[in-house]
Amino acid sequence: MTACRLVPFSEDPLAVTAKLVLKHYRKSLPDLSHCRILLPDVQCAPALRTTLLKQAEALGYSALLGPHIGTLESWLVENVPPRRTVLDRPSRELILAEALRAGKALYADTDPWLLADELLTLFDEMTRAEQTPDDFEAFEAKLRQAYGLRRPDPVLQREAWMLHTLWRAWREQLDADKLTDPASAHRQQLEDSSACPDDHILWLTGFTRFSVTEIRWLDARLQQGNARLILHGSARGEGYHPHAPLNDLLSPLGLKPRSEQESAYSGDAFIDALFGDTTQHLAERAREFSDSGHSDPFADRLHTFRADNPEQEAQAVALQVRRWLLDKPDAPIAIITGDRRLARRVRALLENSQIPLDDAGGWALSTTSAAALLERWLETIEEDFACAPLLDVLKSPFLYSEGHDEHLRQVRRLEQDIILHENIARGLDRYRYHLDRRSARLPAWGEISKQALHSLLNQLDQAASPLLSIIEAPHPVGDFLDALNASLDELGARQALQSDAAGQCVLTLLDELHCASRHSTVTLGWREFRDWLGRNLERANFHPPDSGSPVRLLTLEQSRLQRFAAVVLAGCSHDQLPGNPGAQTFFNQRVRSELGLSTWSQTLAERLHHFCRTLLSADQVLLTHHREQDGERVTASPWLELLEVFYRNAFGKSLADTSLGTLLKHPQTRPATPDDRPLPAITARPAPQTRPALVPTHWSASTHQRLIDCPYRFFAADTLRLKPPEEITEALSKADYGSLVHHIIQAFNSDVNGLPGPWQGTLDNTRRDAAQELLRHISLNVFTEAMTENFEARSWYKQWSAVLTKYLDWEIARRAAWPEREAEIKVEQMLSDTLCIGGRIDRLDRNHESTALLDYKTGRPPSTQQVHEGEAVQLPSYALAVADVTRLDYLKIEKDAVKPATCADNEVLETLLPALRERLLTLDTGLQQQAPLPAWGDDTTCTWCEFDGICRRDMWRQQGPDYD
Repeated sequence: MTACRLVPFSEDPLAVTAKLVLKHYRKSLPDLSHCRILLPDVQCAPALRTTLLKQAEALGYSALLGPHIGTLESWLVENVPPRRTVLDRPSRELILAEALRAGKALYADTDPWLLADELLTLFDEMTRAEQTPDDFEAFEAKLRQAYGLRRPDPVLQREAWMLHTLWRAWREQLDADKLTDPASAHRQQLEDSSACPDDHILWLTGFTRFSVTEIRWLDARLQQGNARLILHGSARGEGYHPHAPLNDLLSPLGLKPRSEQESAYSGDAFIDALFGDTTQHLAERAREFSDSGHSDPFADRLHTFRADNPEQEAQAVALQVRRWLLDKPDAPIAIITGDRRLARRVRALLENSQIPLDDAGGWALSTTSAAALLERWLETIEEDFACAPLLDVLKSPFLYSEGHDEHLRQVRRLEQDIILHENIARGLDRYRYHLDRRSARLPAWGEISKQALHSLLNQLDQAASPLLSIIEAPHPVGDFLDALNASLDELGARQALQSDAAGQCVLTLLDELHCASRHSTVTLGWREFRDWLGRNLERANFHPPDSGSPVRLLTLEQSRLQRFAAVVLAGCSHDQLPGNPGAQTFFNQRVRSELGLSTWSQTLAERLHHFCRTLLSADQVLLTHHREQDGERVTASPWLELLEVFYRNAFGKSLADTSLGTLLKHPQTRPATPDDRPLPAITARPAPQTRPALVPTHWSASTHQRLIDCPYRFFAADTLRLKPPEEITEALSKADYGSLVHHIIQAFNSDVNGLPGPWQGTLDNTRRDAAQELLRHISLNVFTEAMTENFEARSWYKQWSAVLTKYLDWEIARRAAWPEREAEIKVEQMLSDTLCIGGRIDRLDRNHESTALLDYKTGRPPSTQQVHEGEAVQLPSYALAVADVTRLDYLKIEKDAVKPATCADNEVLETLLPALRERLLTLDTGLQQQAPLPAWGDDTTCTWCEFDGICRRDMWRQQGPDYD
């Protein structure tokens, strides 16, 4: 039997492999237990087993015993155990990092962890190529020859010395601990296997590259007659050619392969012509192919689609998959792409159509919710329990699986009442302090809730303590991991993680990292440990259980040896096909080639091999590309453009699928939805109606103001309750400053629990000094607390201190004219059965003939005209809830002045308040009758409106002023 068979791209290599295997073991069927089939990866192993069973059934065997199907690495582990413990990547990183620290002078300012990552990859490649830098002189001479230098070069010598020194330190450390790396273990296993030959035949199928040691091992087995090669493609090609990888593989073996059969399908000839004699013009090659009698190999089989943007491309891919499934519901379909962003969008679109997608490659473990819990918990500890990561942790489904609903209610109270209402950004002690303060200030808030939140905070404190005790100083990696595991146990997350597929992967990774730490005594700082942990979470892969879907997501390499009913090769951009060479810290491409290391040209040829193989791997093939992304042009793959141009020259027609673009515009091609109501026109000004049950019955001045400013804003904030929470700020804002000033003035004029004051007796210039001392004492008390929590409070305190005396001057004069006063009083008034208005007034002053409402403003107050015209309704709203108000006043507290102003006197209020009351009743009646609530779209309101994303003013304002 021929030792090597080449299977044309258009033929099924698994079917050929099964045929040859069954023929060879015909006498021992159905026993294939002695058969060993080795694959580059096991993605196609299930398909190979299915093919073997089908062919065996045709021979009269309903079942088979065996064969063993795996990779070369798995066969070696099973048959030639390594002599030493083989280290994984994390273990090697730690050991090499320790060696790098000892030789820091060799690499100057380079990040040791980045250098360790580069060195591990380089050392693996050099081991596989048998070009290790054990001897400095020989290595330096080899590098000099590779660079084409005749004389020694200081820069080259320094590079060679660094690599030699680090290699020696690395190897000595491994030898001292009787350890080895995977590349060295693989090489040793191959050599041991050659030294102890066996009689089993190994069937190697679908390989495209072997290392130097693998070639030597394989050559020995071929000479002994104990190996068979079944390769997919042809060996007639060199350099930049899809068949070059197989030619490079077979040349050192000295094999003259035999094709399984001459393909009757002209697709193989098309590929040969497409990448044939490049000295000949493309149009001439195309005409020669057409004139040679070959039929169109891609007629009704291969199409291309150029999308305008990534979203349209994803929609096109999903639509085409749905069309294929409608024709053949169980037909195997592959979506092949290296664009993970596009793949995620396609997955979402297909799942929206109830079509599951099996992802052969999975995705980074770091992107899972289980890893997110770990990351946010560590951020919580690092940032002194900052509210954002803390709330993410507390809302995680991996905590409090029992009584989760009650737990979330407590978390909401912590978020709404403590973090948001009190503006507390971080700190367990601060959360506790404000929790106690709020409970004392509002007894109705509930002792049970207070104790429950204290218990929650205490549990967080206890869970964080193992890590808090060690993050300030360097420690061995194992200590950090022990503390992390103890912290997860205290947090109560382990059980939930163990019951989740991604959570199990996270816990397994932590165990593997802990094992890795036993091979190294290196100590890391907390930041180094976090970076190392993050890299391993990013490097680890999470593969969810397959759903049995006929639709699979693959990369080019993962699709090898497989046949499909249909294939979408998506994301055919230059960045994906062929891609770009990765940055190399050591050696250029020429030197790498001289040293026998992998080069970009080899990678390019392999990717071209897989691309061409994919074109002939299915009955239907679609190639897609998007022209633009984020406003920038996306260059198409040169292979896609070459294919389209060659085909057009050969057959005078285009590969473009015009029907797909037409279908995408058709509403009937979109996934069905249970909601059959028509969507509003995208250019329509929103004017929704609301049910009476959603209309608030108690209106604050702010509610009233929102309705006047913009009815749609009232609809979103007050009927739908969509008003977003206020942002938690570390710095003291101007609004916070205003609240503190209000608090100070309130304490000076009325009794405030926990603060000095109020001022007793009359206030005039004779008692000014004592009043000023009390005011300063109150101010210091209020701002001291703020200064412990906000780093900008000190500057605001200085600003208030500068204007304090001016406020006192105004207060003395005000009390002389208005001797009676009430501060921070709550008022409300029923205007109808469905409407009550009220709120909290800063101050209510009276004299023997008048009543005045007063509001303190550290910001800009509304103009007198706005109040008179009913556009600014804060103080007028309060006036509706207080009897006999004759004046509305503002006290503007500026940076260096205090300016009182009257915005409405008795004469104005006599007409303003009845008109305002009548308008309110009319508005409420309209709301009860479901009157529309349109968006005004005026620039002033929209500038600071929080609902612009819902209103979409920029879209409907394009209709022009006739929409007003």
